[in-house]
Amino acid sequence: MRGHRLAKLSVKTKRTEKSASPKIPSKLLQAQIVELQNMIKHPPSTSKIIEFTPALADYILTNLSRDNRPRKLAKIKRYAQDLAEGRWGLTGDTIKFGSNGTLRDGQNRLAACIRAGKPFRSHVVFGIDPELFPRMDIGKNRTPADVFSIAGIAYATHVAGAVRWLQILTGANPGDRGAQFSNEELLEAYREKFDPDKLEHSIQCALAVRRSTHQPVAPLAALHYVFAEKDQQRADSFFDEWARDHAKRARAPTRYLQRRLVEVTRQSNQRLHENVRNAFIIKAWNAYVGGRSLSKAEMQHAPGDKMPKIAG
Repeated sequence: MRGHRLAKLSVKTKRTEKSASPKIPSKLLQAQIVELQNMIKHPPSTSKIIEFTPALADYILTNLSRDNRPRKLAKIKRYAQDLAEGRWGLTGDTIKFGSNGTLRDGQNRLAACIRAGKPFRSHVVFGIDPELFPRMDIGKNRTPADVFSIAGIAYATHVAGAVRWLQILTGANPGDRGAQFSNEELLEAYREKFDPDKLEHSIQCALAVRRSTHQPVAPLAALHYVFAEKDQQRADSFFDEWARDHAKRARAPTRYLQRRLVEVTRQSNQRLHENVRNAFIIKAWNAYVGGRSLSKAEMQHAPGDKMPKIAG
């Protein structure tokens, strides 16, 4: 293609490709790696067209693919089939490397190259600022969980969901379950507004409840976090009692909470509205910290009702 050069990173014969090993690289593969590393350290001002062999792809995924979002197996299988059947060509899509030396985009294509055992060519861009990754491929529907995973955050899916709920529950309208936040806004909130260690603890408490009740982790973790900001010990005890069903009285807050969640879910054809769930949990928490039992009259909430205030 005019305006670009083909970087000499291809294996010329099948015999050479088969002899190349990720553990003991051939001289040709080693030369490819050296040239690639040179472009990573000294980013070209324009994209370069590079041919990736399975051996080179394996080296990149093994050594340069840290903190990427989870691979999409369906995509890898489809790409590999296209490669194997010759339905693959040079497009405007790029593989990207960050200024920190890591692969920032393209892991599924590289994995497909290995699976198919076929090389492919691609435009490659070097020197991407790692701090800009939330803005990459916005049109490709990169999820908040993808972004949190790329950032190396443990329990990325649960944390991303919990941060979204925390933004809602601590905002002007705690019942606005349809509130929209960009990936960048959620990651910034995680880094600037909430304590990562406390949030991970809230995730663990929510996971314990999910194992016994099958309630979703993200809103539970957000609520635990808010409760813990008011009283850490009571928040932990409330969730532990709920998870283990340790309450002795029939109308004890945690026991009656679970009973009402099951009842309303059954009445709603197994689709419990998120605002109703959150309101029930808040009401049970308020009764728990107040040292009192719950009644059916109190445990009523319609999706459009105002969210109860959190006591503590």
